[in-house]
Amino acid sequence: MQQGRYHAENEGVRHRGRTGTWQFMSYPLLMTPSKMHTLQDDFQSSFWTLLYTVLHFIPCSLSRISLANILKIVFDEARWDDDLGCYVGGNEKSTIITHGHYILPYSETERAQIVFDPQAAPLNNLVQSLLHLFWAWDWCYSLMNRKRQLVHPTIKSDADKLLTSEVVIQLFKNAYTSPEWSHNTADSSAKRPNAEVGEQWRKTQRISQASDATSSRLEMVGE
Repeated sequence: MQQGRYHAENEGVRHRGRTGTWQFMSYPLLMTPSKMHTLQDDFQSSFWTLLYTVLHFIPCSLSRISLANILKIVFDEARWDDDLGCYVGGNEKSTIITHGHYILPYSETERAQIVFDPQAAPLNNLVQSLLHLFWAWDWCYSLMNRKRQLVHPTIKSDADKLLTSEVVIQLFKNAYTSPEWSHNTADSSAKRPNAEVGEQWRKTQRISQASDATSSRLEMVGE
């Protein structure tokens, strides 16, 4: 079991300093800048890229204020860590992966659930299906869960689907080819975030660039 966990977490890893668009980085990389960058981080990044994009352009159940707030606290969270000498984040992303905040029904999370317009119904299934895979992986392989000795075979099976890209790609294909799409999703009623969110995005990008520069300097010192 220990050998299997080691293989899953270290297959194809790379450590070149923390780089990438801050809003789309996986929560483990945001929380732990020294973490090895794995294939599973890239899969999770695709999830955040999808969610960020559709929240900007596809009508959903959230009010304009709630939407702007979620975009800010989930994607733009950044705070300076004096001990690490760089910016960190990812706490709210972590609660989404581990507890389903904003994705699962309110009755399960006590958070407003994001439900996309019926004209874009395939997005709801895609987001929830991806979330389940990341939750299973986190349950089986994350650093905080390594002491768990017993994992249900079904959860382990779902987690191991992230060892390759096949299942993730298929989920995107299934959503893309679904007959439930409507051609009228991008109408004028879409709740778009306001200019304040755009400014917050630019601010976080500056933080991300500063963090990348810090990581590069620390890496050079380490060498």
